[in-house]
Amino acid sequence: MCKCHHCGREFEGPQSVKAHLRKCLKYLKSKEDSASLTSLNTPSESPASATSHNTPVPTPLSEVVAKLVTQMSAQFAGPDEATRLRQKRESLLTLLLVHLVDWYQPVEGVVTPAMAVAAKVAILDELRPQPIEDLSHSELTLRGEVIRNRVFAPFLREQQAELKRQQEVKQLETLRAQQHTDIQARRAMRKTALIELGISRALQSASSRDFPPRVLVVLEWEIRARLEALLVGDETESQVDETIEAAITRPLLEWDARVEQCQSAERERVLEKCLAVALPVVEAAVPWVQELVGNYICTTLGMPPSSPSSAPEANAPSTNRRAPESPEGPTPRPVQRRRTHPSSPTTDCGEATASESASSTSSDPSVAAS
Repeated sequence: MCKCHHCGREFEGPQSVKAHLRKCLKYLKSKEDSASLTSLNTPSESPASATSHNTPVPTPLSEVVAKLVTQMSAQFAGPDEATRLRQKRESLLTLLLVHLVDWYQPVEGVVTPAMAVAAKVAILDELRPQPIEDLSHSELTLRGEVIRNRVFAPFLREQQAELKRQQEVKQLETLRAQQHTDIQARRAMRKTALIELGISRALQSASSRDFPPRVLVVLEWEIRARLEALLVGDETESQVDETIEAAITRPLLEWDARVEQCQSAERERVLEKCLAVALPVVEAAVPWVQELVGNYICTTLGMPPSSPSSAPEANAPSTNRRAPESPEGPTPRPVQRRRTHPSSPTTDCGEATASESASSTSSDPSVAAS
């Protein structure tokens, strides 16, 4: 990049600067001023002497061109010795800062931006006044390392202390987590043992009350669920006893009532079945018992025993007459037959059944008399 010293504009190369100088107003004005000053300071010769010596009179244009050439030569001649020395020092310091600060990785700790800025400022403040261009690379690097380490030391100590505090906190958290895990494991084991203890007590109480086996299985599930909800694992002995009693008392009472109800219902059902079976037997046996009792009474009193068909005949609603008593036995009653149509098969069956019952009735008194 090239820069115009008159107006301050920057251009890509010298050719661009030269082209710009043709139109630069400040440059043209300064050229005119210098030309006017040159014409005023130069003594004027008489025309006669000029003619006699045949010396050409310089024109303002040649002077402007000469000044322009001088300025351009000064511009493209490069920096002077002081500038080059200053640039060399700056480049040495820049490389030193990059090598010692930007690329530095400490064994313990991290280089923060604040640390890097403080180290660079300290290195520049201490090495800039010194003749670093006369020092060797190793000596310059050693001096920079000493300054850097002195600046980094308090920061690194603070980082190490913070890291140590973090490690202690982490160790405490790990220890607490391990202790919490151990406590939870002990509680879980003790809770399992207490649940089994409560279940055994409940089953013993249920067995003493003669609960059926299927009730014991359901009772065990219920007691286990209650103890799972009530127990924690860190209770005292008295608290454990109270909790187990509270967990098993109510289910035992409820199941005792349920079993009692089931047993009562079972007894009622069996009684109903027995009554349903025994009632027809009793009803069928009542006449026979009556006959036996009557015969026993008659035998005891010396009276003749009554016929077995007298009781049914006395209770029959179809007739109001009594059969004549005779020592030989009752006479059979005539069988009344109903008129039926020959086309009805059910009527024929009814007549046959009636005839059979009449014959059996007529034969019973003879058997009883004999």
